[in-house]
Amino acid sequence: MNRISRFIFTLTFAASVLTAGAFTASDSARASDFVSCDPSSEFLESPDGGPTVDFCSKWNPEFTFRGHQCCAKVTPGASVERVKGKKGRRRRRVTRDRCAPDRIKGNYCDEMTAEQKQYSEDAVSGKLGDLLKLITFEMGKKGPQSYCTVNNGFIANGRRIVPTDMNRVLLRSPERCSNFGTDGMAGMIEWLGREIAVNYTYKAEFSNLHLIVGDVSAPRGGCMLGKNGRRGHASHTAGLDADIGFFNPFSNHRYENNFTKVFIPNTNWWFLKKIFKNPFACVKVIFLDRKLIARLSRVAGSDPDWANYRKFIRHVRGHDNHLHVRLGSHPGQPGCVANPMPELESVDENEAEDFSGIPGADETTGESDSDESGDPGPEE
Repeated sequence: MNRISRFIFTLTFAASVLTAGAFTASDSARASDFVSCDPSSEFLESPDGGPTVDFCSKWNPEFTFRGHQCCAKVTPGASVERVKGKKGRRRRRVTRDRCAPDRIKGNYCDEMTAEQKQYSEDAVSGKLGDLLKLITFEMGKKGPQSYCTVNNGFIANGRRIVPTDMNRVLLRSPERCSNFGTDGMAGMIEWLGREIAVNYTYKAEFSNLHLIVGDVSAPRGGCMLGKNGRRGHASHTAGLDADIGFFNPFSNHRYENNFTKVFIPNTNWWFLKKIFKNPFACVKVIFLDRKLIARLSRVAGSDPDWANYRKFIRHVRGHDNHLHVRLGSHPGQPGCVANPMPELESVDENEAEDFSGIPGADETTGESDSDESGDPGPEE
């Protein structure tokens, strides 16, 4: 390479670095300043009034990694690995796509906006008063919150789920800052915790009862870390998915920093009905292991609600120690048939979570109680 060619190469390389860095170098820089203005450009504002590229660059934490697209149709990072199959035969398997490199970290607290931080502080201090009333009052005032799909989306103005004495919420991994969702999600969990507090006060042994909440979403959504840079979840990117521990009101199975496989059908059927009937967001689907669904059916089969709710409880492997609740973006009946975001209707049958890369997330084993055991719970 002669001197002139080397000089041109250096200038070209420097220009590309400066352009790439400009997406994150300043809050005042707009993503649309660096993309094509051609009428056919995928970076222009969507014709249906959807999010602009500037909006996506602000809220989508994987915007750059996904090729500067608001809602990437093709998820980059998927890889092929060779694994040993039956009888020692080698086979190819497409692995789950990887998170953006800058999301390979232990927590997502640094992604909170100043407003989210202030809300968290004020909610904990009690300055905001009754959170349920506040959520009810503010729902929908900031426009849509969940964008793209549950498997490859993000949240705008996500609301943090804050444990209080009133909601009895206990976060499984509070240090991860993975307890953000839509207003509907936050409202559902706040309401559900209060239902537990109100209905389970008639015995002293219920005094330490909590609503165990695992991962919901990061402050702005997006992929969350699992093992070796892969996703920890197939979804949980748009504030509409929540992992919730089985409902176990008995003191001999108190929460010990993890989900438990102890499943009491009677009390969990009461719990599931409350989830389905919450007034804040319709339930699209609840994932649960098929063996537990079978146990549930033996105690719930005679309940008229079982026929209405059973089709929204589906088996997906990896859900034998918690419920995975997926909500719609608006209140309504289970199934969310009137949901304005039909692309979220699909259910990923490969939803199994990979917790192996998350500190303190090894599954807890436990003996399952018999179908007849447990307090049936208070009358509806």
